[in-house]
Order: sequence, then C-alpha cells, then structure tokens
Amino acid sequence: MIRQVFWDWNGTLLDDLSYAIGVRNKTFPPFGLPTISSLEEYFDQFTFPVREYYYRAGVTPENFNQVAHAWMDEYVRGQDTIPLHGDAADTLRRLREKGIGQVVLSASQIDILKGQLALYGLENAFDDVLGHGNIYADSKEMIGIRYMEKTGLKPEECLMIGDTLHDADVAAAMGIRCLLVSRGHQSRQTLETAGVPVLGSLKEAGDWIIQNA
Repeated sequence: MIRQVFWDWNGTLLDDLSYAIGVRNKTFPPFGLPTISSLEEYFDQFTFPVREYYYRAGVTPENFNQVAHAWMDEYVRGQDTIPLHGDAADTLRRLREKGIGQVVLSASQIDILKGQLALYGLENAFDDVLGHGNIYADSKEMIGIRYMEKTGLKPEECLMIGDTLHDADVAAAMGIRCLLVSRGHQSRQTLETAGVPVLGSLKEAGDWIIQNA
C-alpha cells in the first residue's frame, strides 16, 4: 500500500528538458565547449552525477566549477519561463485528496528549489522539500536515506517517482519502490534498463499509485 511519494523535481514535475538544453547551448560555447544539436545527443550524454555528464560534454576538472556556475546563473535567470508538466498539478492534487504524503527529493540546491516551487504556488503542496546545499547536483541517495531514518517511514509504503536511472538507484538505496516517467532527461530506452515500471505520463503514475493506495 502506497502511503508516501517521493517526487523528483527537474524533468519529472518540472518540464525543463528543452530549457536545460537551451541553457547549455548558451553557456558552454564561451568555454570552447560544443552545443547540443539534437535530443538524441543529449540523451546519449546525460547522466548522474551531473559532474559526469559535464565531463562527457568536454568539461574538465579544472573548469568544472566555472562552467557549473555559469550554467546555473543562466538557468535561474529565466526559470520563471519553465512550465510544469501539464498533468503535474492535477496529479499532486489527486494524491493529496487520497491522503497520500508527498515529498520533493531533488539533487537541486535547496534554496533554488524552494524558489521554483513558490513560482508555481507549490511551496505548501509537499510535506517536506529535500535538496542539496550546493549547485553541483550530486547524488541524493543519502538525503533520502537520512529522511527515512528520521521519519521512521516504512519502505514498503513509499514510492519514488523520477525521470532518470539515478531516481531508480536512489529508490533502491532507500529500499522503496520506483516509477519512472519517460518525459524528462533520459530516454525511455534508457529508463527501461532500470527494471522498474516506466510510464508515459504523470496521470498514468497517479492512476497507478491510487490503485495501490
């Protein structure tokens, strides 16, 4: 029985795939780094931790911090133009009406994450908002594990929803189930290697949860 949902943010609730590619194409060339010419190329490169994705794109350990800060500055500059996925708000509402707890578990910097939630009027939509203290999008496994330990949540009653293999890895580390939605930062073909259900929309995910609540 599902009683608690952990939501990834970027790519899962927030429809920022195209925006993120645009940010890369603005910020990488000044460092002599290539742009992305297709969605397939992005999917081939994108991975977690984001540091590894940057290295695949040609970033070096020597300029990683500079590139990461330039990328984040540009991302935040236009973040009020990024839409939610069209079925995000309704899915959150449906689960809330069923009494299912909801937490955001993101690799984003926590203050940026909270600012984004406020842009969409979602600052009070979740029981908790969990993120990092920096911009480098490292693994969020330990954040999730510590939260489970602190709250005493039962793993069998919890579910992670995300858009990347990293979300499946985080769920496994937390000992909870996972659903992946194939509209974010990794392709459906990649997601299907995780061995967990892969759905096409948040509406489908909401239906699945309610059937198991």
